[in-house]
Amino acid sequence: MISLTAEPYVGALPVRFGMSPAEVAAVIGPPASVIPGVFDTTAELRPNIVIGYTEANQVYEVNCHPGATLLLMNHDLFSDRDPISFLRKLDPDPYLWVGLVVFQKLGILVSGFHDGDDSQKSIAMVRKGYWDEYIDDFVRFEER
Repeated sequence: MISLTAEPYVGALPVRFGMSPAEVAAVIGPPASVIPGVFDTTAELRPNIVIGYTEANQVYEVNCHPGATLLLMNHDLFSDRDPISFLRKLDPDPYLWVGLVVFQKLGILVSGFHDGDDSQKSIAMVRKGYWDEYIDDFVRFEER
C-alpha cells in the first residue's frame, strides 16, 4: 500500500504537483489504469488513489479514498472518524463548494465526511490556483 504525506500546495509526497506521469510512476509505481478527464485532462487510478493531470500532463490533484494512508503532521487523516475537526485546528475557516469542504490554507478538499455519505468519502490535495476562478461561489462551512 502507498503511504502519502500531505504537504500543502506541494503535493501528497512523494507525489509533487507538476510531476509527469513517468515521474509519478518512478516514485509510486505504475497506475492500474488511466482514464480521460474533462478538458483534455487525464487521471491515473491506483488502489484508493486517483492522480489528476492537466492537459500539459502535470499533476494538479491527488485524491485519496478510504483505505489510503494520507498523513498530515504525522496524523493519518483516514484513521480519524472526523478528519474535518482535525483540519479545522490547522485552518479554522473552511468553506463549502459544490458539496466539498474546502480548506484553503491547506490546499485540501474533503468530501463525504461532513454529510455522512460514505460513498463520497475522499480527501484531495490540490495545487495552488486550483479553485481561484470559483472562490466567489464559496460559502462558509457551518457544521450541522
